[in-house]
Amino acid sequence: MTRLEAAPDLHGMRVLVVEDMLMVAEMLAEALTIAGVEVVGPVGRVEAAVLMAQREALDGALLDVNLAGESSGPVAAALHARGIPFVFLTGYSDPAALPTAFREVPRLLKPFMEHELEAAMAARFRQPH
Repeated sequence: MTRLEAAPDLHGMRVLVVEDMLMVAEMLAEALTIAGVEVVGPVGRVEAAVLMAQREALDGALLDVNLAGESSGPVAAALHARGIPFVFLTGYSDPAALPTAFREVPRLLKPFMEHELEAAMAARFRQPH
């Protein structure tokens, strides 16, 4: 992949990946690992993701909105309670598809480009929260 501009420095970040589609989860994990991110997960079910969100040391999280038919709202709530920033990854263009309490959280519409993901992570995870 050719870069037109320097990629944000994500090296050393610990990021929880919550995605129920195995192929997408693997692609995310690979791209993040190449960018120097320590990937936590990926995990594809709400219950397991909530436990990780409550227990793991994290710099941020990437959350699919719909996990096997369940909302990732409980995962978002667990992260929010700990002050851990997150970005939603979704195929839904309507903000109403997001959990009500988190409609202002940044989201990336699938499919997205790797540089868009990196920029969203750098903006959201590197700022004071």
